[in-house]
Amino acid sequence: MVFLAVALITIACSQLPSATVETPSSSVSAVDNTIYGLACDGSNDTIVVFLRMPYTGANPDTLNILQASTSHKVFGDVRIGDRLAIVRNAQDSTVADIVIVTQDLMGPWCYKVNPTLKRRADTDDQTYAQIVSQLPDSIAQMLKMELEYGMNLKADSVVTPIGMVRRPSTVDEESPVEFPRQKMYRQWCIKNGRILLMETQMDSIGNAIPVVTDTAELVMLTPDTLVLRMNGVDRGYYRRTDGTDVK
Repeated sequence: MVFLAVALITIACSQLPSATVETPSSSVSAVDNTIYGLACDGSNDTIVVFLRMPYTGANPDTLNILQASTSHKVFGDVRIGDRLAIVRNAQDSTVADIVIVTQDLMGPWCYKVNPTLKRRADTDDQTYAQIVSQLPDSIAQMLKMELEYGMNLKADSVVTPIGMVRRPSTVDEESPVEFPRQKMYRQWCIKNGRILLMETQMDSIGNAIPVVTDTAELVMLTPDTLVLRMNGVDRGYYRRTDGTDVK
C-alpha cells in the first residue's frame, strides 16, 4: 500500500495548502504543529493510515482518530489518496486531535449579506428599529436586497474573493443603504488546525505581503456546508456549485 500512496504523490503533493506562510496572529502559536500527507489504504472511522509529505521513504503512520471523530474534529470525509492536515495529541503522537481533509475544504464558499441603513445626524436619538419602522416602502425594500460574498480557496495558498469585487461608485455614496465591507482575502493556510485567511498588498518588487490576518476555527465541514468561527462568531457558508465563474 506504500507503493499506492507514493504513486499519488505527484498528483496530490503540489496541491497541498502550504503551511509556510508566517503571519502574526494572537490566537495561533508561531510554531505550526500541523503535519501534512496522504490517507492510505486501511483508513476508516477510527484510524487513519497516514503517509507524511514530503515523502522521505518512511512507512505510513497509523493514527487513532476515534476521539477526534466523537469530538467532531474530523473535517471532511477521509478517503484513500486524500490530502490531510493533522494535529496530533501533545501527549500521545499516535492520536490525532484534529483531522482536516484539505481538498474538501478547497473550492468556492459563499454567504448572503443584507445592507444596513446609513445613519443620519438627525436620527441619533432614535434606535435603529425605530428608524426602520418609519422608512418609506421604497427604502424598506432596499434593506431586503441580498448580495453574495465569499471566497474561493485554491491550491498553493491562493484565495480569490467572490462577490462585490469593485470600487465604491457615486451611486453607492448616494444610496441610503450600505453593504458591509467585504474581506478581500488573497492567501490562506492551515496552522495548528486553524485556517489563516490573509488580506495582502504588493510591495515595491511585486511580492504579496500579508497586511491583515484573520484566524478561523473550523466548526463544520460537509460537502455543501462550511462553518467558521472568528472572534467567537460563527459564519456559515454554502458551496457554490452552479458553475458560475468565481475567479
